[in-house]
Amino acid sequence: MVSGAKRISVGVCFAALCLCSSCSQKPESLSVSLGDEPVADFSLTERSGKTITRDDLRGKVWVAHFFFRCCTQGCPQTTASMLELQKAFADNPHVVLVSFTLDPETDTAEELRRFADEHGADPKQWLFLTGDEKTIHTLVEKSFFQSIAKIKDSDPGEKIKHTFALMVVDGEGRICGYIGNGKDPEQVRNLERRVRGLAYLQGLRSFLPGFNASLNGTCAVLLVLGFLAIRQRWERLHKACMLSALAVSILFLSSYLFYHGVLGGRPTSFQAEGWVRPVYFTILMTHTILAAVVAPLALFTAYQGLRDRRPRHVRIARWTLPLWLYVSITGVVVYWMLYHLYPP
Repeated sequence: MVSGAKRISVGVCFAALCLCSSCSQKPESLSVSLGDEPVADFSLTERSGKTITRDDLRGKVWVAHFFFRCCTQGCPQTTASMLELQKAFADNPHVVLVSFTLDPETDTAEELRRFADEHGADPKQWLFLTGDEKTIHTLVEKSFFQSIAKIKDSDPGEKIKHTFALMVVDGEGRICGYIGNGKDPEQVRNLERRVRGLAYLQGLRSFLPGFNASLNGTCAVLLVLGFLAIRQRWERLHKACMLSALAVSILFLSSYLFYHGVLGGRPTSFQAEGWVRPVYFTILMTHTILAAVVAPLALFTAYQGLRDRRPRHVRIARWTLPLWLYVSITGVVVYWMLYHLYPP
C-alpha cells in the first residue's frame, strides 16, 4: 500500500500533469500507478433521484468527468467528448460514464436531468451526480487528484476553475488511466481505446465464473453417465464419458488459472450473514481441498484404466468417483450461492 506521504506526492504530480493539458504536446491516454487503494467511497444523488455509491459501479469500467452546467471554459467540449464516448460504447454493459458536477448548489438533480435530456444522455449508461459541495470537491481533489478553485465575483461560467481531465476507473474502483485534456478529440480517441480494452477484459471476468460453473456441471453429468454405463457393462461409453469428464476438468483448471493468473480476477466476497455463512465456507473449504486431491487421483485412475489394469482401476475408482463428483457438484453450488443466491 502506498504511504500517505507518497500518495500525496503522486497526487501533486498528477494534478500538475493535468494542469499542463493546454500545452502544445498532446499526451496519449496513460496508465497511472496509484497503489492498491480504490477511489474513495461516495454517496451522491443521480439526476433520477437515486443514490449512487462507489460500490454500485463495481464490476464496471467507468469514465469520470468533472463539469458544471453554466461553465464556459471547457465543459461544453468535455461534455461533447462524453457524448462521443456514449456513442462509441452504446449498449456495452461493461462501460458507464459518470459526470460529477462541481457546482451542486445550482446543479440540482432536476437541473441535471434537464441538462442530460438536452444532450441526449442515456440514463442507463451516463450518470450525472450531485450532492454536498464539500463532499464532491474532496472526492475530486483527494481521489482523482484534480484541482478546483472557486473564483469570487466572477461570471457564472467562470466561477469555478478546474482541470478538464477524463479519468478511467476499472471494475475494482482503481484509477487506471486518464487524458489530461478531455477537449482534444485525439486524446479522447486514445482514451476510448483504453476503455475498450479494459471493457473486454471486464467482460471476460464477468463471463468466466459462470462458464467455469457450467464446466463443473458438465463434468458431474459425465461422471454420472460414466458410472451408469459401467454398471451396464457398456465399457466404451464408460471410457468416453470418463475421458470427456477428465478433459472438461482440465479445461476448467486452465480457465480458472487464466481468470486468476492472467486476468487478475479477485475472489468475490460472500455477502450473506447468519447461519448460511459457515455453511458456505464449509462447502468452499471442502471443495478446494478435495479439488487438489482429486486432480492427481483422477489422472492416476484414468491411467490405470487405459493400461487395462482393471483390479487396481476399480479399487481406486471407488474413491475417485465420489470425491470427483462432490468437487464438481460443490463447484456449481459455490457459484450459485455466491453469484445468484447472495449476489455481490
